[in-house]
Amino acid sequence: MLSGMVYPATLFLVLVSAVAFADEQQFNRDVRPILSNHCFTCHGPDAATREGGLRLDQRDAATATSDSGERAIVPGDTDASELIRRITSTDPDVRMPPVDGPKPLDAKQIATLTKWIDGGAAYQSHWAFGPVVEPAVPNIGDSPWPRNDIDHFVLARLRENSLKPADQASPETLIRRVAFDLTGLPPTVEEIEKFLTDRSDQAYENMVDRYLQSPAYGEHMARHWLDLARYADTNGYQYDTEREQWVWRDWVIDAYNRNMPFDQFTTEQIAGDLLPNATAQQRLATGFNRNHGITIEGGIIDEEYRTEYVMDRVTTTGAVWLGLTVGCARCHDHKYDPISQREFYQLYSFFNQVPERGMKGFAPTEKIPSPLAGNRQQQLEAKLRRLQAELAKPIDWDSHLEQWAGQLANSPGSGWNVLTPKILKSSAGSTLTPLADHSILAGGANPRQDIYDIGSQTEVVGITAVRLEALTDDSLPGGGPGRHSNSNFVLSEFELTAVSTEDPSKTKAVKFVRAITDYQQTNYEVAKAINGTVANNDGWAVDGPSRKEPATAIFVAEKPFGFPGGTELRFRLRHEAGFATHGIGRTRLSVSTDPQSDLTFQGIPADIRRIAATKQAARSAEDTAKLKDYVAAHHDPQEDLKQRIAAIQQQQATAFPATMVMQDMPKPRKTHLLNRGQYDAPTDEVTANVPAIFPSMPQNSAANRLGFAEWLVDPSHPLTARVAVNRYWQRLFGMGLVKTSEDFGVQGSLPSHPELLDWLATEFVRSGWNVKQIQRLMITSATYRQTSHVGAAAYQADPENRWLARGPRMRLDGEELRDAALLASGLLVNQVGGKSVYPYQPAGLWMELNNRPGYSKEYPQGSGDDLYRRSIYTFWKRTVPSPMLKILDAPERELCTIRRSRTNTPSQALVLLNSPQFVEAARHLGERMMKHDAQRLEDKLTFGFRLVTAREPTEPELTAIVEAFHLEHQKLVASPDLALKILQVGESPFDSTLDTSQLAAFASIASLYLNLDEAITKG
Repeated sequence: MLSGMVYPATLFLVLVSAVAFADEQQFNRDVRPILSNHCFTCHGPDAATREGGLRLDQRDAATATSDSGERAIVPGDTDASELIRRITSTDPDVRMPPVDGPKPLDAKQIATLTKWIDGGAAYQSHWAFGPVVEPAVPNIGDSPWPRNDIDHFVLARLRENSLKPADQASPETLIRRVAFDLTGLPPTVEEIEKFLTDRSDQAYENMVDRYLQSPAYGEHMARHWLDLARYADTNGYQYDTEREQWVWRDWVIDAYNRNMPFDQFTTEQIAGDLLPNATAQQRLATGFNRNHGITIEGGIIDEEYRTEYVMDRVTTTGAVWLGLTVGCARCHDHKYDPISQREFYQLYSFFNQVPERGMKGFAPTEKIPSPLAGNRQQQLEAKLRRLQAELAKPIDWDSHLEQWAGQLANSPGSGWNVLTPKILKSSAGSTLTPLADHSILAGGANPRQDIYDIGSQTEVVGITAVRLEALTDDSLPGGGPGRHSNSNFVLSEFELTAVSTEDPSKTKAVKFVRAITDYQQTNYEVAKAINGTVANNDGWAVDGPSRKEPATAIFVAEKPFGFPGGTELRFRLRHEAGFATHGIGRTRLSVSTDPQSDLTFQGIPADIRRIAATKQAARSAEDTAKLKDYVAAHHDPQEDLKQRIAAIQQQQATAFPATMVMQDMPKPRKTHLLNRGQYDAPTDEVTANVPAIFPSMPQNSAANRLGFAEWLVDPSHPLTARVAVNRYWQRLFGMGLVKTSEDFGVQGSLPSHPELLDWLATEFVRSGWNVKQIQRLMITSATYRQTSHVGAAAYQADPENRWLARGPRMRLDGEELRDAALLASGLLVNQVGGKSVYPYQPAGLWMELNNRPGYSKEYPQGSGDDLYRRSIYTFWKRTVPSPMLKILDAPERELCTIRRSRTNTPSQALVLLNSPQFVEAARHLGERMMKHDAQRLEDKLTFGFRLVTAREPTEPELTAIVEAFHLEHQKLVASPDLALKILQVGESPFDSTLDTSQLAAFASIASLYLNLDEAITKG
């Protein structure tokens, strides 16, 4: 016994080695499952539903004499045992289970119970609740197969089942297996070559160590942890609005890469805020238990939802660290495991002290820097210092004034193409009238909110900017530009979608990156109207009383846009006011391919133009001073520099959003047992404690989350280490030693290798809870290195590979499939940490599935590097998770997910063949093959095959691939439009200097590679 923990004495009364499977210890293996599945519902731990006072999960109760004088179980005497009489009776009123209850027992089960009672009806404590005792490593003689102690346990079990290990997998298979298991990515050709050419005895171990040290290791491990932590970028519930919790995700990635010991990893996430002198990073870690859903819906009962948040924390913690379904005891005593309802609420008390609300219960929050942002912050600071030093330099006004005057003289004047409005629509019933100068005059209704949809067409391509003019009009209030009584003009949002007039299926949401104007009210800047970033009814505002002249705003696009053959421009203008009507009065839209013809030389007074046109030597001192004052006020030579400095400062100020963290209230909140789990039905008051089936908390331990966390990671705890190593095993082999990794309770599966499980658990604790070391031990075993190619008979004999007579083989997770395709294609952006991004997703899906007016928005698909970040950074909307990942069995993350399902459906094949991300990746992989430094076609195709599978194709495979390439090439030469269509999928451009039909043929072969069974599985 360690650290002062005390086990209840009852555990040792009948405790046999619960990890053994010998015939004399068959209760856990053979008898308990029958009783649990067919009897415990009415005769188990739950006193509230117990029938006839009979309890069968405890020997003393099961063998006791009832009030009627009967004994359910008479050890050694089946004839006198009421249980046998009931389960064999033909009378439906007598037979158990009852006709309306669980499934009746079959003959084999009845025989098992009969044999058990005849043998003395020995009980065993449930194996998972007993202490972890390090077993002796089996003696397997002089077999050369084992590489470490794991293999001794496995080989001993194989021999018990008359099996033998499979051969070792090929080096290429092994490096691919290890790379995916430790980084979630395939090996590069360079990594493969380094492994294959390493002739040392430690070549395999060296390769494993390299992947353990990769930054990708932390990302891969964190991705699994996010499933457990039910991490998402939205709040869930009805409106599923966005949240920013990604800084906590960075903490997890960093913790894994630093190989934080699992006991520290546990303590900081459960109770980092309660540690003495807790650091900001330790407080950040507690975001784990704030990842649950939070409602923002009005009209709810606040306490009801706050209660649900606490419930979520209890059940998640129970599943992740104890591997138990503790939530089953919320409404009543657990029907299978010895956890009472009172004990559930004692656990609940640990997590019931957060000062949060049910509606918008985001507090407490704290702005804490990401542990991964050190380098990025240093780079920003260095850039800021350089710009500030540049700003401090004196301005050469003589030179600048001459330069400005020359630009004015040579300015292009009107470089704008004024648009003729074709479609005019108001969401609130305003009348929109086109005028002769192509402006639009709004009249009639002037609601607080209105959306104007304006359509136009243009032949201009390469458009870089859009101009919006707020024009004055005599018919408007005060002759100003807006419809408010004081002629205010407000633009809350400005959006634009470009559609090809030749092919309406081609659309482009134009992204504006900056906006400039010749006038704006303080706190109502034009930039707030870009791309729907309006907040708190802000936006671009023109104050009518002080601005009785037109105002002009220029919106600059991120990329030039406009389709050859003509473009339909669909503008959306919105005004929204919080306390009064502030409508758009009269507007005009124009586009330009030359953003220099913007505001720079518009609205310059005549006297300034006259002075600028005068040669410098002929200007009077008074005119020179006047010109300098004007230019300094309106065309500051350092304006661009100041804007760049302000942008960096803004980036620094908003680099890290407020993260939700745990924090206990100064005065503890009382906790009550809730009748049937209802928030409004409190009964007995309870205090924080742990279930009696487990060792008690040390007497000097605090009765708070910190004491609870320390209790969890005490080396003598029976579950924490077992549950953790079982999950690591599950990730590597596809199934845990305990198959039901989410349930170590009575209803869960027995471990296939119980001694090995306990040996791993003790080794994990002895290593100092070293996660990388325990994984290294598993991966360097001979068990792990086996080939999975053992023939159909071996698979039929042991479909799930429970006895480990072959290597693991399973389909890769959706994230791994996407990331592998991006890496092989050369598109993957390896940037560790940071905000979530928005890769490709079907248009309109968010609005289709979760259209909440005022709360929902269209999916804001990213661009550039954001499209090619690792999948762990994909924005996760609980109600609409990434459809690609969802089809490939990713969870919604509404709740904690201990193990994902693995299905095999036609839609998965359709995604891998047709999703833009995979089609684009195939095109880039094809381009890599085509540009590969080799003359022979066979060598180029082999290079691509190796990028995807880690090996070279066999001669028959290569022959078939070459033949497929030629057939595809012939088809595409005859169909150049099809070739071009293949190459145009995705945002990234293709190399137009290459032969398009040949490149498309390479892309088709690349798609074939990415869809090979060998490519989508780890085997």
